[in-house]
Amino acid sequence: MAFAYVNPLSALWQRRGLSSLLMPQGFDAFAAPQPESVARPPVRGAAGGTATAYAGRQGARPEASGQAGQTGPAGQTGQAGQAARPPHRAAQPSQGAARTAPSGIAPRTEATAPETASDSRLWKPLPPHVWPAPWRQQLEKTRPGLILWTYWNLGLDLSDPQAEGRLERRGFLQKLLQDLAHPAGTHTFWPAGLPAAPEDRTPDQEDALMPHADAFWSGASGLGARGVVVMGSAAVKALGLPPGLRPLQQTRYKGHMVWVLWDVDYMQREDQRYASMLAFLRQALRQVAR
Repeated sequence: MAFAYVNPLSALWQRRGLSSLLMPQGFDAFAAPQPESVARPPVRGAAGGTATAYAGRQGARPEASGQAGQTGPAGQTGQAGQAARPPHRAAQPSQGAARTAPSGIAPRTEATAPETASDSRLWKPLPPHVWPAPWRQQLEKTRPGLILWTYWNLGLDLSDPQAEGRLERRGFLQKLLQDLAHPAGTHTFWPAGLPAAPEDRTPDQEDALMPHADAFWSGASGLGARGVVVMGSAAVKALGLPPGLRPLQQTRYKGHMVWVLWDVDYMQREDQRYASMLAFLRQALRQVAR
């Protein structure tokens, strides 16, 4: 290695006190500059580290070597004399991106229920003239209401005055509506199933109820119901509601808020559940019954 005189063109550096540069042996300071694409030989730094010489008018400038006690990205401790870090760091993800999707963890997406994505948006009420005859006839007898009630045996109670347990169910529901103390005309009843028309009955369907989910939900829309109270798992199944619904739960289906309760026959024997059911209804129906 030898000292070479600074090119006279570098007068600016000389005025700043620079008199010589440490260059590799055989380096000609007065030779024509090499093209940019030609790699320059590495320059030995003051602390023993190696840095890449930059092509250009500013000459070579070595990077500072690591300091003792400094922890690198891989958890290693830097020491004096360690090779200098590369001049350009690898691109790192932004803070917002790291917060949204941490390394090794897939971003969580909200699951959409099949009903919300398809039925509620695509389903439309059927016009009454395409309903089965028993449903059209029952619609003419039913008054509108903000809150619609249904249970599986309601079809029998509406069509047969002598149905077994009809008076007991009627008395229980009257007490429940009195305890809710909503204005007159708030509630209405619409069956989850009705007996088939005489011409459509088979010998094994004389007294059987036939559900028709589309007629039910279309009738609920036509009656102006904002919410539907479904009592019992049999009615939940007949109306096509999600099978996982349990008593004292709510969901949205076919454009209506739906509240699930225990079956009316069961509630007549379970007095200890009455208070919790009443509290649930008062809270759930508060906005709808205004």
